[in-house]
Amino acid sequence: MPLGMIAALKRAYANFRGFDEAGSTVPMMDGPLKPNTLLDSAPLLLALPEVDNLLAAPGGLFCSSGAELLSLSMGEAPSLKLAIAGRLALPAAITCLAHDGGEGMAIGLDGRGLLLQGGRHDGKTIGELAGRRFACPTAALFLDPDRLLVANGSAARLAADWKRDLMSRGTSGSLWRIDLAGAKPTATPIAEGLAYPCGLARGASESVLVSEAWRHRLQHLDGGVLQPVLADLPAYPGQITAAAAGGYWVALFAPRNQLVEFVLREHRYRERMLERIDPAFWIAPSLLSGTSFLEPIQGGARKKLNIMKPWAPTWSYGLVLGCDAAGRPLASFHSRADGHVHGVTSICEVGGRLLAGAKGSGVIVGLDPQAAKARRAA
Repeated sequence: MPLGMIAALKRAYANFRGFDEAGSTVPMMDGPLKPNTLLDSAPLLLALPEVDNLLAAPGGLFCSSGAELLSLSMGEAPSLKLAIAGRLALPAAITCLAHDGGEGMAIGLDGRGLLLQGGRHDGKTIGELAGRRFACPTAALFLDPDRLLVANGSAARLAADWKRDLMSRGTSGSLWRIDLAGAKPTATPIAEGLAYPCGLARGASESVLVSEAWRHRLQHLDGGVLQPVLADLPAYPGQITAAAAGGYWVALFAPRNQLVEFVLREHRYRERMLERIDPAFWIAPSLLSGTSFLEPIQGGARKKLNIMKPWAPTWSYGLVLGCDAAGRPLASFHSRADGHVHGVTSICEVGGRLLAGAKGSGVIVGLDPQAAKARRAA
């Protein structure tokens, strides 16, 4: 019997018996991912709209807000409040930051590629990758001062249009190694056909940990080969940073949802939704939700006596995951459906504190890296 006919019979039988043959289930948050309120109870260090791309570099602590690059100063204990020490306006929204271990920095600009600032390659720009437009820089990592690994989240869309890329089932992302040493940077493809790669962190030796958001997994890149190390996450992974005690911290910027998983396989409905509905009201994940009565899912499944249920189905969430060096989950920090630290897109560890930037809620909070592990042990 032809394989196509076998698949059709399986789908028909699954529909008749009510099986989820198409795989719209979302894994439970349990074990190291058991929900808590550690993000919401963390001290607020700075309120900043659109805060993103936290980076602890030798030259100080940096972040972005839209098209502004900000340098931050940290106050004295016990509050350790952050303050804005400097601003630099750039021509487009900043999508990623990376430092070369010295004074050099790579700055991703939405729709424009990368700008190199400071260091030996100051002023160089990378707007193409082997003749292709580099419009969606989502992550960058210096392998050394002359070599840079970059992620192009999508070949078809800008980073600001990430929600459309997800709901269009985008798989045009790629990884590139860029040699900066010559007069003109040269790019070499490492991996293509990725579903929105948007996080890079150095692993052991020359290996790199890569987040692939729309396939909700982490992969190891070693010798030019990608190998999954943590798959079927309950949320979409973004920025990754190395932990001071070993392992990694991963920012998961939006939750997966059974309804979204269902819509992703209903092609005609999804195409009409993308064509006719304002993106703010799509059945899709978001960095922040609950701001409009027009949003889907507003009934009793979310609120009781006008109070949001912590366990309600939600379009936005706050989640930071701690992993060991092999990518296995160890602990997590959460802001649940009724929380106020949603859309965590960036993290960095500095001065014994883990800073989490929630772009959705527009805040930076300070976490104790050991708190989630201690809570789990208890």
